Amino acid sequence: MNKLSVPIDLHNDVMSCLRQYLLIASRFFNTIFAEPQIIYRNKGSIAGSALLQQWQIQLNLAMLLDNHSQFIDEVVPHELAHLIVYQKFGHVKPHGKEWQSVMTEVFKLAARRTHTFRLPESTIRQQYHYYCQCKNHLLTAIRHNKIRHHQAQYYCKNCRSLLQPK
Repeated sequence: MNKLSVPIDLHNDVMSCLRQYLLIASRFFNTIFAEPQIIYRNKGSIAGSALLQQWQIQLNLAMLLDNHSQFIDEVVPHELAHLIVYQKFGHVKPHGKEWQSVMTEVFKLAARRTHTFRLPESTIRQQYHYYCQCKNHLLTAIRHNKIRHHQAQYYCKNCRSLLQPK
């Protein structure tokens, strides 16, 4: 655990969930997986991330404090699945068929790529309105500035048209 102050009962719940899914994966793959280190960070819009080569899971402390068990039940197995996939299959697509299989067939959970947790106030940033042929888009200041300075172009994933400022 790192230096951020995490309530001990919450950390214990995180570790209990982690160990439960480690045991499930170990039995399924007939492999003993080492317990990854849990790192808490206190900013950003990302709920969690798996640091594959360091065998660590980073969790967003602000979201954990706001969402308790729902956060633990969704994010801990999601990130652990990335580590399991890395150890069993090497470098593959982050949310590819191997990860989806671990989530659905091994952990018996929905394979969702993104969370729906409310963002902490500290992470809510200026967003810029863009549009394409099929809908409106909100872009971050970073992407907006890259467009303004002719450093990048962004396309809609649905209709594949170039995003235009409103």
